Amino acid sequence: MKRRVVAVFLSLAMVAALATGCGNSGKEASSSADSSKKTESTSEDSTFIQPITSMPASLQPSTKSDDQVTKTRPVSDRLLAETADGIEYYLADSLEVSDDGKEYTLHLNEDANWSDGEPITVDDILFTIDYAGISSNGSSSANTIAGQPINFEKVDDKTLKIQLPQPYATYVRTLDQMCVLPSHAFDGDATKVNDSDYFKKPGFASSGAYVVSEINDDNIVFTARDDYYRGTPSVKKIIMKTIGSGSTSDIALENDEISYMRVTTADQLEKYKKASDEYTLYELSEARLNYLQINPASNLSDDERKAIFLALDAQEIIDAAYGTDELAQPANSLMTPDQSFYDKDCKGYSQDIETAKKLAESSGLTGKTINYKFNSDRANMEAVATVVQQQLEKIGVKVNVQGADSTTFFKSFFYMWYGSGEKDTSWDLASNGWDSERGTDLGQSLSYFNSSFGYSDEIKTLAQQINATVDQDEAKTLAKDLQQKTLDEYYQYPLTYTNYIMVSKKNVTGLDTCKIIPEFNDYLEISVK
Repeated sequence: MKRRVVAVFLSLAMVAALATGCGNSGKEASSSADSSKKTESTSEDSTFIQPITSMPASLQPSTKSDDQVTKTRPVSDRLLAETADGIEYYLADSLEVSDDGKEYTLHLNEDANWSDGEPITVDDILFTIDYAGISSNGSSSANTIAGQPINFEKVDDKTLKIQLPQPYATYVRTLDQMCVLPSHAFDGDATKVNDSDYFKKPGFASSGAYVVSEINDDNIVFTARDDYYRGTPSVKKIIMKTIGSGSTSDIALENDEISYMRVTTADQLEKYKKASDEYTLYELSEARLNYLQINPASNLSDDERKAIFLALDAQEIIDAAYGTDELAQPANSLMTPDQSFYDKDCKGYSQDIETAKKLAESSGLTGKTINYKFNSDRANMEAVATVVQQQLEKIGVKVNVQGADSTTFFKSFFYMWYGSGEKDTSWDLASNGWDSERGTDLGQSLSYFNSSFGYSDEIKTLAQQINATVDQDEAKTLAKDLQQKTLDEYYQYPLTYTNYIMVSKKNVTGLDTCKIIPEFNDYLEISVK
């Protein structure tokens, strides 16, 4: 039977239930994860304590923010995961893509099951897509590709055929980001999800290695499943505990109140390097581009935008905000080095204070006050804002810096994707980041080039052409052109490529095998002695 449904995104930055990814040229995608993997129990009561910044309002799986992804990973397995080394499989165990890039065949793991004993089936995927359509309010950009609907055909309980109206290179990313919901828990009615408290209480059906056993004022307790389809976790209990940042985290780690923490400053890095007999450092590419965004609603002119960007020095920002290139490196492109489209020869921006001053003066920017907004829940962003403020003062521009928590920030930053879509003119310049920018596609940048972030029709057309190009060599050539053209329009300043460095005591191992950030994609790899 064939069923017409909508394809949408689950990112808070975009819409509400899938995301975007890459094709595979007609051959079964490679897997670096063993879906039948089992681990030996280190201890009957081993506990992994994971720091979080705040308690979530709900544990409904979604990709609306890094924090929410982290908090729901123990209970929500993804279908598959794009990594720098290829595709890892979880709820799915294979994906085939036709030579023309339009037909995808997804096969679910035969043993994949919900924690309440129900099998995970194609019906759950179709239910999730229905829910995504409801959450996106029927937005045409979410419902279709190039104005045409996507066809889904349920072959059997474990096999789904997906027919795209045209090649769509980011579709593997769509599947990567899908957070599958339990259809049976809502009687197959996707309209019931938003009004339900189902994910706010312990015991809801989990597709991951753990179930939620307790939700307290300042922590969440996850208990390992004995019937998890990929094996038995070594760690029997995960506790996600709210904790501050900076020195508070250091103290908590040293007192064994948490099992690991992220290293965000040069001082921390040096401190734990010196204590290598007691601590282990893990370094991963975050595949993240941190960038500065000009608000198109602020109506800054071409010359004003150019003056702002030419006044900035990314290396100086890194030196002051991060303290070392081990934590971040200057970015030259809106692609990351983890993407096959990345052009290392893209010119990027170079500071030119004299030209910036002349442009600021001639455009009327000199003497103006602009509002800068940053996400206060993101590491190093306040320090970045401070340096940007200082650099723009040199061309006579005053910067009013405003911090906001993740929820408030995203609603303001992505105003065009929320509610009525009315313009938010409370900010002129903001910092944000794209995470998990890996694979053979444009990643999250596609949604920016396609929508209301100021780019010209030429950029939109070129991005869509790349996304519809099956030949990877041709797509890469077009992407090289796109990377320079986007910078020539002065709407986004590629700021940093960040590394994700973690530190743990020696009794915690396996953190370096979790290649996906935000952490952790595979809890079976983690061991606590």
